[in-house]
Amino acid sequence: MWAIVKREWFVFFNTPLGYLCLGFFLTLSTILLWFLNTDFNLLNAGFADLNAFFVLAPWIFLLLVPALCMRSFTDEKRLGTLELLLTKPITLWQIVLGKYIANLMLLLMALLPTVVYFFAIDTLKIGDNPVDWGSTITAYWGLFCVGASFIALGILSAILTKSHASAFMLALLICFVQFYLWKGIADLIQDQGLFNFFNAVGIFDHYLNLRQGVITIKDFVYFLGVNYIILYISKYLLHNSKNQEL
Repeated sequence: MWAIVKREWFVFFNTPLGYLCLGFFLTLSTILLWFLNTDFNLLNAGFADLNAFFVLAPWIFLLLVPALCMRSFTDEKRLGTLELLLTKPITLWQIVLGKYIANLMLLLMALLPTVVYFFAIDTLKIGDNPVDWGSTITAYWGLFCVGASFIALGILSAILTKSHASAFMLALLICFVQFYLWKGIADLIQDQGLFNFFNAVGIFDHYLNLRQGVITIKDFVYFLGVNYIILYISKYLLHNSKNQEL
């Protein structure tokens, strides 16, 4: 499995795509948070926190993560190496998890430089009141969970499609549906039970809890369960592909 992780990293950083994806995320978030006079500008917020970043970042992830994941299996199909990979003495779970972990590490690499934003806010704040470390760490954890769910969906999209463009568009669509559409549907419903159900299905409400510094078992189980189910479906689809080849 770790051989797949290393191979994914080598391929990712051996092409301009890797640097463009990471540069896009950091450049866009920095411009919106520090330079443009928008609602996301941290200097105009009036509070010494990163709430604007945690509101903005999932929407940038909608573009970043599909771009990271779109080549995970489409390249294997295009180059004809998927059949070879499926005949190797490794399990299907190891193949899927190898791709998943490699992309998780890339996501973490994109998030780590943004810690500079926190120290910048801490330096620029007026007064001696400390910045809330606890809620910031919880929000980062929530953002990582959102990105992990997007990665699982991106890998599934790459298995279902045969080209980079179609994998990107499908991942963008289903990530948007899972992140926000369920919440949008819930807001249109008057019945409290259905409102709670649709909110529970989507990512937005669970991420909102973590963004506000609230840690619950419900949210932890949700992200763990969603990622497992999506990766299991990916593994099942690979199993079908392997049987077809045989």
